[in-house]
Amino acid sequence: MSAPILVYHRHDVAQYEAALRARDPALPLAVCSRPEEAAAALRHAEITFSWRLPPDLFRQAGHLGWVQAMGAGVEDLVAAPLPAGAVVTRVVGLYDTFISEYVLGYVLAHSLHMLEALEAQRAHRWADYMIGRLAGKRLGAAGLGSIGRAVVAKARCLGMDVWGLSRSGRADGVAVTRAFGTAQVLDFVAGLDYLAITLPHTPETAGLFGAPAFAALPRGAFVVNAGRGAVVDEAALLEALRSGHLGGAALDVFRAEPLPPDSPLWGLPNVFITPHAAGPNVPVEVVDYFLANLERYRRGEPLVGVVDRSRGY
Repeated sequence: MSAPILVYHRHDVAQYEAALRARDPALPLAVCSRPEEAAAALRHAEITFSWRLPPDLFRQAGHLGWVQAMGAGVEDLVAAPLPAGAVVTRVVGLYDTFISEYVLGYVLAHSLHMLEALEAQRAHRWADYMIGRLAGKRLGAAGLGSIGRAVVAKARCLGMDVWGLSRSGRADGVAVTRAFGTAQVLDFVAGLDYLAITLPHTPETAGLFGAPAFAALPRGAFVVNAGRGAVVDEAALLEALRSGHLGGAALDVFRAEPLPPDSPLWGLPNVFITPHAAGPNVPVEVVDYFLANLERYRRGEPLVGVVDRSRGY
């Protein structure tokens, strides 16, 4: 392989370059952290290994055969003007433990009344409340990909009943009690104590959880969104939280990121807000994933994590 591999990341490109060179010093790399550098490198690159490379730059690509995203989300690449025949792959499997632990961690925090406990502790007040238990409660896993499957497994270990929602409406071997399609979202949410969203952002999922879905959730239900901000109607969620219909939420993703300082979500007492941190990229792990795929690419074998651009993920 003589054509360069374009490695692009606005902030952490040095970490990715160091990990790549440590494993294979002979790799022909074009390492860029600025869009103008990437535009020039794209004219000759056969492969890109990148995070949020500005989509319009792909118009410069003349020899591109494969685009490997550094993360799981590929909304930017789905509509990008890629050369005909270019394959897009995303990272699959590296975030399952991180995100499933995030989801169950905040479900536990809600059940154990951790926000109330911290507030009482800071006020030096001996509060009188009763913690809950998750055994016997029902969690809805919205998204049954590898991350959703990990959420289901952990929830069942805690004795929870689990329902699942997927594009197809099938569970495909996932241990859920019931499976629903996206067209059945109101039936899906109606029986839940906890809603865990790990869905990708696609035309089908955009705004899927809006006012009707939040109204259909039982009073006191708790929502965790560790998928994509655009899957949730934030105004409807805000109203459901303010009214007391929902018991709280843990939100890691938002329509606008960073979440603006004037967002009303910041001030809600029953909401945990985290800065899109549930599925962190560990450069060494992502590099190993890429290099394993690179070997498949060189041998002409099927790649792992291939994106169906018509489906959106």
